[in-house]
Amino acid sequence: MKYDLAIIGAGPGGYVSAIRAGQVGLKTIIIDKQYVGGMCLNWGCIPTKALLESAKLYSRIKTAEEFGIMGIDPKTLRYDWVTAKTRAQTVVGRLTKGIEYLWKKNNVEFVKGEAKILSAHEIEVSDRLIQAENIMIATGSKPQALEGVDSKLVIELERLFDLDALPKKPLIIGKGPVALETLEYYRLLGIPATLLVKGDNLLPGLDPYIVNFMKKKLKKAKMPVHYSEEFTIEGSECKVGDKVIKFDKIINANWRTAILPEMNSKVELENGYVKVDKEFRTSIPNIFAVGDVNGESYMAHAASAQGLAVINRLKGIEEDYDKIIPINIYSVPEIAQIGLTEPELVEQGADFKISEFSLNANGKALAAGTAEGFVRILSEKKYGEVLGVQIVASDATDMISEAGALMQMEGTVYELANTVHAHPTISEALMEAGFDWLGKPIHKV
Repeated sequence: MKYDLAIIGAGPGGYVSAIRAGQVGLKTIIIDKQYVGGMCLNWGCIPTKALLESAKLYSRIKTAEEFGIMGIDPKTLRYDWVTAKTRAQTVVGRLTKGIEYLWKKNNVEFVKGEAKILSAHEIEVSDRLIQAENIMIATGSKPQALEGVDSKLVIELERLFDLDALPKKPLIIGKGPVALETLEYYRLLGIPATLLVKGDNLLPGLDPYIVNFMKKKLKKAKMPVHYSEEFTIEGSECKVGDKVIKFDKIINANWRTAILPEMNSKVELENGYVKVDKEFRTSIPNIFAVGDVNGESYMAHAASAQGLAVINRLKGIEEDYDKIIPINIYSVPEIAQIGLTEPELVEQGADFKISEFSLNANGKALAAGTAEGFVRILSEKKYGEVLGVQIVASDATDMISEAGALMQMEGTVYELANTVHAHPTISEALMEAGFDWLGKPIHKV
């Protein structure tokens, strides 16, 4: 049987593409060797955020008395890992069933097995030959293996939910959102975790202003973070320079590497990722690659957006892919960024202006006890077009979508300032930052 499209990988790039392909009438098959929903749904984005919500609630309950809620003794509180894990897995199960239903509804065939690309139009799965007019590689990425470390000491994120109990003194090795979120998780639970950042950049790709904010926060909270490419591990000790870090387990939050399917007809690679053009075509014209595997972005929503762009292309919709992809980090407070950073604008020689508004002057944030953070806008000076937005707030990962919509339409700070924002909301800080650019902030002292 011949298909219009065969997709390898059922994560956010693959499963979303399959649904849309079915909706527009493409005969589609999707293949995954293990997970419906991929890494993101099964052990990444969704379950880890469910665990973070459990940890945030556990930590916040300890402050209940400040909000007039009496009778809770913080000393009697207990975090139950098994219950929290079960809840997270229940959420995952509900979502995976939803994906399978949508595939069935849109006549998408799912095959569980390991795919091998035999040629430009042929894939082998468990001795079955699948022929397809087009192939999409959406196999994602995973943390790079930690070299020189006994694997018995290491907890891979994919195996997190296999644990019967959490480590008592974990050492997290890596960098980026996953490393920071993992450190935050243990901090919220009161477990003494240490983060070893490989290199000197805690959050690659983020504006230094945000990175410096987070570094100061971690230091103030006395959360141990060390920066070094060089370290040695002997037994249950990690030596970084003259410092010795004791641990019981190592959590691998290393920077990611592409997961490549087996291929007879090999596509061109670049730095270990599948090389693609602006239409996400590989060196073989009818084979596409979307998501982490092409190295363009490590964000799940970017994978989905790229996949949808490919489906549009297959249906003859000619459009340039010019999506502005937000970066979300589910720390406390949350971090979100979209568009260009200050160093990038300086490098371009852009004439820009920065405006900012602190949540310390935001009524909703103060009422909720979440006034740590800010909104920062980078805009072009002449017309006020918004070029970049950075948010640190309890709801930053939701708030950034407003900035994304504004920037997608080439909106300006004038339009942002003139948009009526409901009161009281934390999103008012976006409006205030717009007024700040005009030199007329309403509530800024």
